[in-house]
Amino acid sequence: MKQIFLLNQSNLSLAQAEVLALTKTSEFNLHNHLLITDNKKHLHQRLAFTKSIYQHLFTCNNKDLKENIANFSWESIYNSSFAVRAFNLRQKESTLASQIWHLLKKPKVNLQDPSTEIHFHKVKTQIIVGKLLYNIPYDYDERKAHKRPSNHPTALHPQLARAMINLTGAPTQPQSTILDPFCGAGGILIEAGLMQLKTIGHDIDNDMLARCRHNMKSFNLSPKISKRDATTLEEPTDYMVTDLPYALGSKNTDLTKLYSNFLTTLTQILKIRAVIGFPSFYNYKKLINKTNLKIEHEFTLPIHKSLSKKIVVLSP
Repeated sequence: MKQIFLLNQSNLSLAQAEVLALTKTSEFNLHNHLLITDNKKHLHQRLAFTKSIYQHLFTCNNKDLKENIANFSWESIYNSSFAVRAFNLRQKESTLASQIWHLLKKPKVNLQDPSTEIHFHKVKTQIIVGKLLYNIPYDYDERKAHKRPSNHPTALHPQLARAMINLTGAPTQPQSTILDPFCGAGGILIEAGLMQLKTIGHDIDNDMLARCRHNMKSFNLSPKISKRDATTLEEPTDYMVTDLPYALGSKNTDLTKLYSNFLTTLTQILKIRAVIGFPSFYNYKKLINKTNLKIEHEFTLPIHKSLSKKIVVLSP
């Protein structure tokens, strides 16, 4: 079934890559913030930078809209009541609803809680019509770092942590394992666990490991957590997601040694894909180019006024 993904416009390139990583397709149409592609998976419980998912009904230009409405089989997608929403169209919602009304056998309009919600989106010269399947709630506030039992100021926003996990393309069926070798207080592990993925977390700091275990318990999650050095790992891993530690007061050579040793290890153990967060001030490409790792995608996200983060998708 063709579906429409209404993307979050705060970072369209990341939102697009997230959808395509999970649908595992290279065939799609992008109309500004609307991405249309084939999909049979239930992605509403995973996507972080998508607002809504629709069943794609048809796409047309404005002059052919009335004809397309008349020719579409509305009975095939109608269920007991309906409402119409229109975005950036000249036509009024009531006019569009009236046209659909006359094509249904037992029409009923319910503006408050319709069982069938039909959305008309105008993007440039195209009108894209879909039946709403899911609105994806923005429910990250309660999982932000300062709301967790063991807070830490360097923790990722849970929305970004979830998106990074999704960029791996790791499926839940069959259940995949996400490794975070710099797990800190566990923000990435929390999001992966809530998405029904298996999780493994390592860190060399005992205090951070204690924080991580405390946070996991509060979310009723039970990842495998252990004290390990991320630069000396030997076990192969399919998917790795991590936010590299950084300290603006540290000497650049210290970070270079840590990152270089870690990337060398990653080259040896990575089987499918890794998503790594680098501080934007660091020249990570120079180190990656010395390895056999390939950069699939790069994204820049502001963290606060003085720092941005580079999200880099790597494959062996």
